[in-house]
Amino acid sequence: MTQGAGGRNFQVLNPPNLLKSKVGTGGFEMGAVKRAEKVVESLRGEFEEIAKGEVVKLVAAATALLAAPSDIKKRQEVYMIAHELRGQGGSYGYPLVTRFGDQLCRYLDATDSLDAKSLIIVKAAADAIAVVINAKVAGDGGDTGRHLVGMLDKALAMAKGEA
Repeated sequence: MTQGAGGRNFQVLNPPNLLKSKVGTGGFEMGAVKRAEKVVESLRGEFEEIAKGEVVKLVAAATALLAAPSDIKKRQEVYMIAHELRGQGGSYGYPLVTRFGDQLCRYLDATDSLDAKSLIIVKAAADAIAVVINAKVAGDGGDTGRHLVGMLDKALAMAKGEA
């Protein structure tokens, strides 16, 4: 027992670390990280091929939605393809695909009905994703990436009445 301020006695208890006893004291193996990075890099080419097919579907679905903006199934198809690409883009070195897919999904979530301005956003986002995949605009995309980001951000601002 130890006496604290005010004359009160206390005892410090250190409970056993049961998790540590189960997993050991080895720490994190950096070799595992390196191996995982190599696996992801080896799958990048596979992602690019799959994404090209998905982009064709996305652009076709967006074009079909332009012709029938009140068709819920067409809207859902655009959303699902964009959502899938959004989820994988960043993992394989295409953060712009993730960004544009996210913007498209959020826009569709926030928009009840699609008017002419809304359809421009849908088409612009689908086309931006297509450019990134087809031109292999990896990473931040440099000048091309900045140009695409600026164009889509401007289109979104116009649709919101901010430009």
